[in-house]
Amino acid sequence: MPMAERLRNNDGSALHPAVRDLSARLRSGAIDRRDFIRTVAWLGVSVASAEAVLGSAHAQPAEPVPQRGGKLRFVCVVQQMNDPALINWIEASNLLRNALEFLTYTDADNVTHPYLAESWKPSDDLKTWTFKLRQGVRWSNGDDFTTEDVAFNIKRWTAPDSLSPNRTAFAAIKAFETVDDHTFVLHLDRPLCALPEMLYAFTCAIVHRRFEAEGGDWPKNPVGTGPFQLIDYKIAQVAKFRRRPDYWGDTAYLDEIHYVDLGSEIATHIAALAAGQVDVLYRVTIAELELVKRLNDVKLYEEQSAQTLVLRMQQDQKPFDDIRIRKAIVLAADNAQMLKLAYRGMGEVSDNFHVAPFQPDYGPLPPLKRDIAEAKRLLVEAGYPDGIDITLELGNTQGRWEQDTAQVLQQNVAEAGIRLNLNVRPATEYWPVWDKVPFGITYWAHRPLGIQMLDLCYRSGSSWNEAHFYNPDFDAAVDKAQAILDPKDRSLAMVAAEKILQDNAVMVQPFWANNFTAAATNVMGHRGNPSHFYRMDRVWLA
Repeated sequence: MPMAERLRNNDGSALHPAVRDLSARLRSGAIDRRDFIRTVAWLGVSVASAEAVLGSAHAQPAEPVPQRGGKLRFVCVVQQMNDPALINWIEASNLLRNALEFLTYTDADNVTHPYLAESWKPSDDLKTWTFKLRQGVRWSNGDDFTTEDVAFNIKRWTAPDSLSPNRTAFAAIKAFETVDDHTFVLHLDRPLCALPEMLYAFTCAIVHRRFEAEGGDWPKNPVGTGPFQLIDYKIAQVAKFRRRPDYWGDTAYLDEIHYVDLGSEIATHIAALAAGQVDVLYRVTIAELELVKRLNDVKLYEEQSAQTLVLRMQQDQKPFDDIRIRKAIVLAADNAQMLKLAYRGMGEVSDNFHVAPFQPDYGPLPPLKRDIAEAKRLLVEAGYPDGIDITLELGNTQGRWEQDTAQVLQQNVAEAGIRLNLNVRPATEYWPVWDKVPFGITYWAHRPLGIQMLDLCYRSGSSWNEAHFYNPDFDAAVDKAQAILDPKDRSLAMVAAEKILQDNAVMVQPFWANNFTAAATNVMGHRGNPSHFYRMDRVWLA
């Protein structure tokens, strides 16, 4: 009997029947090892079981014995985080995740693991998902963690009056069924292959079932299931967390973590790291890369990432309601030059459809060709024979490289007669309007799957559909891809959705940017993450 048929899930149930087919595709070379492990993880198969299917568990090299204690100082923007489901930026989620946890966990290699959910199993059609929760998990107020907590969160996310982006991200959930205190079933109206990854989105931290009844302001009542407890919080200053001795899982190594807000200048952060005043930086931008490389006792982390800038145009706002204007801008843009000059080539050129070549569901399209003559012709046809004046709004929310990218675009489109004005605002002023300006730059963080980005950013009616793109053919193409389990087959289906975005000139999305961070050499157990999601429970100080 094949290994895939003999193994069972963590809860003793039979493996999803697709595991056998995926095993065969792996043996034939149709998919690679990483795709196999990632895909069977969606089906509730643990990494250990997946390795057993492959018959190749590897011995790990010996690592230093972690030391307990110490206070780690982490430079990060300390943002408002009253309601975890409403945060807009990853920095706030990195504070929250010390005390609040998620149903699933996607690691730096894009493999999804059990977290508060011990296991899950989808139906063959991916429309019914059964989850089993870990037993013995306790909230910091002493309450048991049960399906009542999960039901509260999911129903709250998807309520018609919800202001969270989770409302549209999880719109396919039509019913929540409680089986017992530690088992629940999600009933969907369409297949969702990416549901486990979606549950680790930074807006999906699980709050206590009495969150709203007890004020709905998490920092004022920081009840959580996580390994740390919030003890001090001042916006734009500091957030302090202390280790919970009664944590349900493995006790964290650090005594405390202090998140210190040193403002927006990364050079200031690096100076503090070099002086030994802090231990970890949330981000290093391309402008400071060479400086960090020259520092002693500092480790630089680099990760290939699907983080990107999207220079998107709202399709219901003039003059961008005319596709000829949008196409003229796209045709005049030189994406390769933007990568080279604004990001020093430290990434990969993109072709304006927001799915990265290194994401497992990427479907290749022919490379774009710049065409200044056609851009000029389209402007004349649209009624602008003398060119056009437009404004691009931006906030350098991730650093000066956003503005550098915009300036290269400004020079590019000038060749076609497009006079591009740049309105650069402070990041704190741009955050509230990022999805409201007619033409703006948005930083989008890495997601494990391209289908997540398409569903979140461009589906009709999505909370984060900043381009106001409404296209039923696109929605149908996304639905089709979401229903396909096999990563290679899904990448073929993705081509249709990608091409609709590209053909409609929704955006200039010039490149995928590698991400960088840095830490003192005595910080152990820390690693880079393409999503900038940092779990600190296994980090320790040597």
